[in-house]
Amino acid sequence: MQENQYEKIRLLFFKLIAETKELTTDEFEKIINQVFEANPSITKEMKERLVVDITKMRNDLLN
Repeated sequence: MQENQYEKIRLLFFKLIAETKELTTDEFEKIINQVFEANPSITKEMKERLVVDITKMRNDLLN
């Protein structure tokens, strides 16, 4: 997937994080897994990269 597409996906996850900040970590992880399962076009490599970015963004937003 192109870098531009990755950044768009990353921005959508940031918005999701902001809207779901009241969820527990377990609840949030379930949502992320559902998003990944519903979008088979997201490659394994992209998922790994997104997980790192999502974790950092969520920690920054909640702390």
